[in-house]
Amino acid sequence: MKQIIVVSDSHSNTSLLKDVAFKHQNADLFLHAGDSEDYEANIYPFVSVKGNNDYLITDEIRIITFENLRILLTHGHKMYLSKENIVLKAKKHNCNVFIHGHTHVPYTEKVDDIYILNPGALSYPRSVMGETYAIISIDDNKNVEIEIKQI
Repeated sequence: MKQIIVVSDSHSNTSLLKDVAFKHQNADLFLHAGDSEDYEANIYPFVSVKGNNDYLITDEIRIITFENLRILLTHGHKMYLSKENIVLKAKKHNCNVFIHGHTHVPYTEKVDDIYILNPGALSYPRSVMGETYAIISIDDNKNVEIEIKQI
């Protein structure tokens, strides 16, 4: 089984990032959906995008291919985050996964064969779940499962 760890909105809290990375040190890929407020080199092993509070990261969108997934990673602060708009944006880039942050509220849903994921926030959460992140698991048959985890 392959695993992708997804976080967002850590807002300079590198200790929580390190905790998540250590807890899942055998994961295959680490993604950060923006607002780390740090250089990407300082949040390694996470690959990140620029959030509205990021001045040290330049990529606003990244397209990442992993196993049977083509992932669009963005923070989401420069777009209307309706499900319809997300699906259109994902399809425009031939992606089957759309990951964003910004709202600090975790959710995951599959719409029109597009997996939509907001892992929530490591800092300043706006949900009763508290600080959250997500795990995307891909089994040997290429089945995808997404789980929101509490810190």
